[in-house]
Amino acid sequence: MQTRKIACALLVAGVAGLIGGCATPSGNTTAEKQSSTLTMRDQALARLEKDHPEAKAQLAGAAGYAVFQTIAMGAGVGGSNGFGVAEAHDTGKHTFMRMSSNTINAGVSAQENQLVLIFKDKATYDKFVAGGWQWGGSASSGVKGTDSGSMKNEAGGSNDNVTVYQMTKTGFALTANLGGARFWPDSSLTSPM
Repeated sequence: MQTRKIACALLVAGVAGLIGGCATPSGNTTAEKQSSTLTMRDQALARLEKDHPEAKAQLAGAAGYAVFQTIAMGAGVGGSNGFGVAEAHDTGKHTFMRMSSNTINAGVSAQENQLVLIFKDKATYDKFVAGGWQWGGSASSGVKGTDSGSMKNEAGGSNDNVTVYQMTKTGFALTANLGGARFWPDSSLTSPM
């Protein structure tokens, strides 16, 4: 019986990985994929600023930000992956990126999300876009996180370096599930627009 449960969990995780692999920008050329990613970013930021007006000031004062479109699936064991773009506030430089995460959930889920990460300082932003950045844990939507990846369940101001918002199709998620999340530059989209 235990072997059957493990086999089912591995099958679900494999399916989640395959479906999560569909989280890619639309288009056939590099320029089309970059353009669709920037359109997704613009739509996500407009929605964030409409639903959370305080985010506009956070973005204006940030060293940089990143926006990701993700697909998450799971049943006990799950995962997500996605694509996005980070932008440095001082230079306006875009870094097209990928992300993936593995989670252990209760129940069965399939969900499309948008993540917005707002970086308060340049050192944290630079570390993020350099690649290999990992984040563990989960947190309430719109909460603060540190560059080491720990998250606090805290709505007020803090000295943390990152604010994370997670949006679903139906609204803002109660938790930002970034368990075991890894972010890195997308080498296939590095050519100039």
